[in-house]
Amino acid sequence: SFIWNSPEFFRKLLWAALFLGFFIYSVVCCWRSFSTYFSMPTSTKYNMYFEPQKKLKFPSITICNMNPHNKNVLEKEENKAMKAYLAESESSKVPWKIELNSTVAPQKKDYEQFNVKRYYRVSGQKLDEFIEDVTFFEKNISTEDAFMESFTTHGRCWTFNADGSRKVNRTGMDFGLSFGLNINQSVYPDFVTTAGVKVMFHNHYEPALIDEYGMALAPGTENFISLSYERVRNLKQPYGNCQDEASWDRYRNYSISGCERNCFTQVMIENCRCRSYYLGKVQVPGKEDKECNLQEEKECVKELIRRYHDGEFSDQERCKCPDPCVAETYLATISTAEYPAKNHGEALQKKNKENSQGDGDHRKVEFYRENFLKVHIYFEILSIKEVEKVGSYKWSNLMGDVGGQLGLFLGANIVTIFEFIDFYLRLLWYNCIAKYFLKKHVSQNNHHPTPA
Repeated sequence: SFIWNSPEFFRKLLWAALFLGFFIYSVVCCWRSFSTYFSMPTSTKYNMYFEPQKKLKFPSITICNMNPHNKNVLEKEENKAMKAYLAESESSKVPWKIELNSTVAPQKKDYEQFNVKRYYRVSGQKLDEFIEDVTFFEKNISTEDAFMESFTTHGRCWTFNADGSRKVNRTGMDFGLSFGLNINQSVYPDFVTTAGVKVMFHNHYEPALIDEYGMALAPGTENFISLSYERVRNLKQPYGNCQDEASWDRYRNYSISGCERNCFTQVMIENCRCRSYYLGKVQVPGKEDKECNLQEEKECVKELIRRYHDGEFSDQERCKCPDPCVAETYLATISTAEYPAKNHGEALQKKNKENSQGDGDHRKVEFYRENFLKVHIYFEILSIKEVEKVGSYKWSNLMGDVGGQLGLFLGANIVTIFEFIDFYLRLLWYNCIAKYFLKKHVSQNNHHPTPA
């Protein structure tokens, strides 16, 4: 009204400039609000639940010797193809040439007939020779009941709680898992540069990616590993793109590692017509599911692994792995002490000497420090740290911002908006539709004049 009804031109101009400026600024602010809303922003909320009455799931624990090859097994004539394969692939790790020590060089048929998984099963450590003195929740348990054989890129490994059924409701070392390990360095080939084990904590429905996530433990140590449990909740559309169901049979629950492993296995089967010994069965239409022999590992798999890690297959839909809607992880903190202590080592040496009837020189303290280690795994606190993503700008936020901007700068509200709508609809009716019908009525009257 100040613009149209004011008698002074300068006052009209001032109010017109103010109205135009506020109107433009309001439009810009509303545009930003709508842009923010349609970008679907999220924020992260942290919660800590302490539930001492409930049991926490104990992780699956995969343990691998850093040496997958028994040099005594490797030197056998029947394994000369593997020895030649390793001489080619492992020579870069040592400053000397790995000798084959075979009277006849392996032929192509030796590679084609070589069963890789069977070799790693024979060459890898037996359970009773590798793991000993197992206790869980203050109870002694047999290694056969506690551990299950598994295969990784480190050859034959052993997994505790493979089915994910074990739970705990107490904290501390006495209420977790404890065991001893004997890595037996006497059978290490000279091209294996590191002695020890790798340990990985994972969910039972996830593959053990020991190379990527394994924790290294050295011999001659006693390791105290405290765990904490973390759960991350991601969002589905429209705020995110999480997935909660697996589209493959091998791993029941969806996980990024399971998705990537499934992709890698399918790519290998399609390109090499086989899968490596540590990969599980995957159905690929039109392709036979079989394990690769050493010839296929040599000619195809090695190059395929390089191509895969270079991202050649990352654009394929099956290799796009979104976040899981619920991701469970175990965070580990480790502290280490020397094992065995001096006097305890001498006591072990004495006991071994008595048990071996005087022939115990090979079991000196140095022997234990070169081959043995102790591991204790337990929860440090019975709590669940939950990280949850939530939508940070919802419809109510948008309406509040838009309404506030229009009300502050233009004095408008919802009623004002409906008044404008009503005004323009009436304006449209009177200026367009009503004139059209009036004109049509007049035209009809002109064609049909009233008789005199």
